[in-house]
Amino acid sequence: MNDFAASITFDQLGRDPCPIFARLRREAPVVLLPKLDLWMVTRWDDVRQVLSAYESFTSAFPSLATQIFGEGSVLRVEGNAHADLRAAVDTRFAHERIERAATLTREAARPYAGELRSRVELMSSYFEPAASTALARFIGLPDVDTGTLIRWARDLSAGMSNFMADPGVHERALAAATEIRQTIEPCARKAADRPDGSVLSQLLHSGCPSDTVRTVEKIMPTFIEILSAFLEPAAGAGLTLLALLQHPTQMQAVRDDPRLIRKAVHETLRWQSPNGALTRRAAKDVLLAGQIIPAGATVMAVIASAGRDESIFTDPDTFDINRAPFPNLGLGYSRHACLAAPVVGGIITALLDVLLEQHPWLSLDPGQPHNLHGWKFRVLTNLHVRIGDPARGS
Repeated sequence: MNDFAASITFDQLGRDPCPIFARLRREAPVVLLPKLDLWMVTRWDDVRQVLSAYESFTSAFPSLATQIFGEGSVLRVEGNAHADLRAAVDTRFAHERIERAATLTREAARPYAGELRSRVELMSSYFEPAASTALARFIGLPDVDTGTLIRWARDLSAGMSNFMADPGVHERALAAATEIRQTIEPCARKAADRPDGSVLSQLLHSGCPSDTVRTVEKIMPTFIEILSAFLEPAAGAGLTLLALLQHPTQMQAVRDDPRLIRKAVHETLRWQSPNGALTRRAAKDVLLAGQIIPAGATVMAVIASAGRDESIFTDPDTFDINRAPFPNLGLGYSRHACLAAPVVGGIITALLDVLLEQHPWLSLDPGQPHNLHGWKFRVLTNLHVRIGDPARGS
């Protein structure tokens, strides 16, 4: 057993995972971490294999996510059950929806951006409320207040990465899921009778024979899973802005040509993805990179490490918006990729477009350092900036 791998703890990963992933790629790219009781896969090609070899690595197994969402969410099932639910969701998150999502985001973001003054913390005052407001309109929940949506997403996300089994974290996640069911069930039963084109309605009706619908109980785990990801676009936007502000030359290039924002978003999802890893279970004994992963083992496909694989990317630890385009795994991969992958990039770009259009002269506040932590989900807790125009000395 690799001595370094045997020493790794959850706390170490949460503080700064990138050096750990880099050493594992060099020394033990597929390895059992005994203190975590899981196998970690860190190289690009191996991560892609874990995420696409469904006969060997399955997402359908008891997990923290299934405890919280319930059995049968679209990203936690395989085979015909997965195909059925995925088709229903994909009709709503299809590529032609990108512009609508971006338009809704710009409309939601402008009032929040207009209220920003002088020194401000952007995650709580702009990125999270603007993204949540836009997504609520997009999926058909305009009557649920933004604060509630953010709380639901935060509690669900924390519950899904509760590896230390903190009972308080788990209870808050379960309570959020229960509250969602109680809030959404009346809307779902109404949409079952009168389709309205929302995500909820699509889940109930899309692909069903005439005069039939899926039951509310069948689609609810998937809907809760969608709500658990509500803060991912905000996280992606915050991480992109942080990266740009840490690289002033590239920030200036974006000011000069806002079209570069899309390239900055793509590079951030490689360099510092908010979605750091995806969990699978070995369905049988699997040989991967010279290691036998035994049937039943928990396998962590580390997207954040794959995005910095030296065999794939030149100078991978460097943030470079002019990097040659190359697919990254920041929104997952293959049929279990992020449900809203086609629109997430558009939402992130729209959030940044509006912010930099109204406040082009942003800078990090040196008196208020940002807080970035976590590895399965990379969380930017705060992003303090100063707003001003250097030409005016402000």
